[in-house]
Amino acid sequence: MLIVLSAMFTANTNAQEKKLIQFSGIVIHADSLEPLPFVNIINISRNYKGTYTDMRGFFSLVVSVGDTIQISSLGYKKQELVIPKDLVNNTLSAIFKLKMDAIDLPMIYIFPYATIEQFKQAFIKLRLPDDDLMIAQRNLDANLMMALSSAMAWDGTQNTRYYFQQQSEKLYWRGQERYNPLLDVVKINQFIRLLGEGKISLKNEKRDE
Repeated sequence: MLIVLSAMFTANTNAQEKKLIQFSGIVIHADSLEPLPFVNIINISRNYKGTYTDMRGFFSLVVSVGDTIQISSLGYKKQELVIPKDLVNNTLSAIFKLKMDAIDLPMIYIFPYATIEQFKQAFIKLRLPDDDLMIAQRNLDANLMMALSSAMAWDGTQNTRYYFQQQSEKLYWRGQERYNPLLDVVKINQFIRLLGEGKISLKNEKRDE
């Protein structure tokens, strides 16, 4: 009977020490102070049971005094809080500011080979591309440059002169109609008169040399 009473007294004492607390809070971004949704609120002392924040960054769950609460989210540094044992009320509120955390993932190489032997064979047959020096030497080959030069209609000077002529002609005709000799009445009359006099022929005549 004494053992049973002792066990009941111990259970009552633990129950009084581990009183339940309604733990609520808000999780926000440390820089922008904007609420962070879907942040994990995990009770490490209770087999990682917990909840997550809503769209406003708010959460609420029942914990016990002395429990360790972990606040974590992907891309942010974790924070932990131990529920104080000297709480007067059965409620506790807190605001958590999570800071960004850089994640350095290790590099992973994926090869389309089932075995190491296949990879070795492919590596032996691998043809490495030319480096920058070899590519430049091939592009500056004398025969290639000569062929490109002979195939080019105009050089740089001629292209520049043609460009400036076009720009000058645009400036000359700005604000007025561009002259079209095909619509010149005087030129048309002269052409008709010369055609009537037989001085101009529209037929392609083959001349004997």
